[in-house]
Amino acid sequence: MKAWVLEEPRKLVLKSSAPTEITENQIKVKIEEVLITNSDFELYTGASKHKYPFIIGRNAVGVVSAVAGDNPFFRKMDRVSIEPYIPCEACDECKNDEYEKCSNMQELGYNCNGLLQNFIDLPYANLHRLPEKLSNEKALFVPYVAFCLNVIDELNLEKGRHIAIFSSTKTGIILAQLVAYYQAVPVFISNREELLNTARDLGIFYSFNPEEADVEKEILAITGGRMCNELVLFSNSDFNMKDVYSVSAVNANICLAGYSNKESKLSVAQICKKHLNIFGVYNGAGSYSSAINLLVTETVNVDSMIGKIIPFDKLNEEMEKISSDELILKSKVVKIN
Repeated sequence: MKAWVLEEPRKLVLKSSAPTEITENQIKVKIEEVLITNSDFELYTGASKHKYPFIIGRNAVGVVSAVAGDNPFFRKMDRVSIEPYIPCEACDECKNDEYEKCSNMQELGYNCNGLLQNFIDLPYANLHRLPEKLSNEKALFVPYVAFCLNVIDELNLEKGRHIAIFSSTKTGIILAQLVAYYQAVPVFISNREELLNTARDLGIFYSFNPEEADVEKEILAITGGRMCNELVLFSNSDFNMKDVYSVSAVNANICLAGYSNKESKLSVAQICKKHLNIFGVYNGAGSYSSAINLLVTETVNVDSMIGKIIPFDKLNEEMEKISSDELILKSKVVKIN
């Protein structure tokens, strides 16, 4: 078995280890492709702190290499998407079958070793069979779509409502497509022109840059003075919270989506004055099957987000050439031989 181990910031070492034996209810997966995301890159550079040594990588697809026992769900050579969330099964949330809200959730590539390796042993519950029609590259975006589905579930969208999406990354574009699919009206707000252009190409009509337009006036005109009852702020984005409050209707719901090292100061006065409901969503647990279907039917288009292919054995050299800015729109794909 081979894995790229991050021994310290910007130091990846390819290490070999003896093959492992799978146990009951486990499946050995040969990993085929891994997506290098902004979150992975922040761990690589040390912008996000972590204990070393550590294996990065949260988004991957592979094929079943071996199955323990008589498993009725998977066969050898099945193509699978890997769900990185492993609930503890011991907390109150897990005991109530609310696994996606597990208070001790392990996440591959975040708080335990990730997927930049050629083989991994996982519980079969973490695998989702991929249809033949869905390419590996597109399937790498299943975690993004699943995460956005969980955001939508928490927002309780109503048909025709305007949803303000503040995002500096491609995840906001995925969410905007889903909002439109569920017949609400996405308003995509980004300080990245390349993201705005992509959103417009995908039919997100209301897309603008807060550095070039007055956010409050734009939303006032778009909503006919009603402002937005639902808003999403991606936590890894750079926005003035004043803009978020200014376009919120009274009693609005504000979703803080994702996890980030960035800190935002929330105004207690604004929250109380407008009776705002603020909550967080940080993963896509429980929504992988639906996400796969939405990619297969091309309800969500991720073609523009698929970047350069990187050979597994050249990863350490190629990572040094990557910049954070180029991962904003296009993620790199590591192909494992």
